[in-house]
Amino acid sequence: MSLPGWFSYDSIYIGKTLFQMLEMKTTVRFAGMGGQGIIFAGIVLARAAALYERKEGKELFAIQTQSYGPAARGESSKCDIVIADTPKFHPFLDRPDFFVVMSQPALDKYLEDTRPSTIVILDEDAVESRPDLTYYDIPAFRRAEELGSRGSANMVMLGALVQISGIVSTESALKAITDMSPPGTLEGNNKAFVEGYHLGKLFQTEG
Repeated sequence: MSLPGWFSYDSIYIGKTLFQMLEMKTTVRFAGMGGQGIIFAGIVLARAAALYERKEGKELFAIQTQSYGPAARGESSKCDIVIADTPKFHPFLDRPDFFVVMSQPALDKYLEDTRPSTIVILDEDAVESRPDLTYYDIPAFRRAEELGSRGSANMVMLGALVQISGIVSTESALKAITDMSPPGTLEGNNKAFVEGYHLGKLFQTEG
């Protein structure tokens, strides 16, 4: 049976849920500027999947890799996550299923690594252009500022990703946020994640 071009060979995206075909594998790329918490968001997602999530009763496995420019701040950085229901999978991704982007330079740099089926989630204020792909505008920096912490915009974007994709549950994500948040940041990170999750709901459709 032939499949439309937007199907990946090992998973199918319908609505808001990933359904298993042969082997469930989902890939995510977070990208932005150094200092935006890109890598932190990726680590939280990988931890949520590997330690706390189950799909169809199966435990999940996750690998997180990262790269960034020569300066910790101001250079484009990315964090890749591969999540699967088997420990035997290629640890690197070529073209992500989901691309979460928080700066225009990061979009410019990594857009060529996407494919027609890639779902893009972007900060509507920090990213000026729009890709010729399915995308969602999330006002992450604006809402984080309104919540009192611009630095938690990464958690707003993570919340939106979780809602739009269904990769992990909110419970799993919040447990991972609790594990990883430095002292004094947990409350703000939780609020930002929940806000992002609610923003993601704005894109729900019936059917």
